[in-house]
Amino acid sequence: MVRLLWWAVHGASAVLLLAAVGGDGRPVVAVAGVLLAALYAAGPVFGSGLSRTGERVWLVTLTCAWAGLATLSAPFAWLVFPLFFAFLYVLPLWAATFAVTVLACAAGAAASWHAGGVSAPLLAGPAAGAVLATLMWAGPVTGSRSRSRARGGPARPPGA
Repeated sequence: MVRLLWWAVHGASAVLLLAAVGGDGRPVVAVAGVLLAALYAAGPVFGSGLSRTGERVWLVTLTCAWAGLATLSAPFAWLVFPLFFAFLYVLPLWAATFAVTVLACAAGAAASWHAGGVSAPLLAGPAAGAVLATLMWAGPVTGSRSRSRARGGPARPPGA
């Protein structure tokens, strides 16, 4: 179940990124989007070899890159959804919940700024995504981690 969740998150990330890069049309934004994709992919590729500090540095770098792109181009604001899961993966649940809330507010603000005004869907979309991501994570993944720790195995979900 956890492995399927990871594949779904990575697949959705790729689709959102392709839509964002293709939807803007500016070469500088496309190049920055490709760099964001490489940075995002570096997490799962090197994640098992990174220390907790290394994971957090990756997360901060990824978040800053996302924030910059979300400021430049509206479609990048929706790439906050994979970030929710990255925060939930790297941080303890209490800290990740706070960070996901802040990210949802930032995504809603960026989308509203690009749209020229605040609207309910632009605020409700990231908020609903934050709630769903947190609930999806808190159930199977934290349960998987607890069962794994009880058996003396790794705390990380398989395939992550």
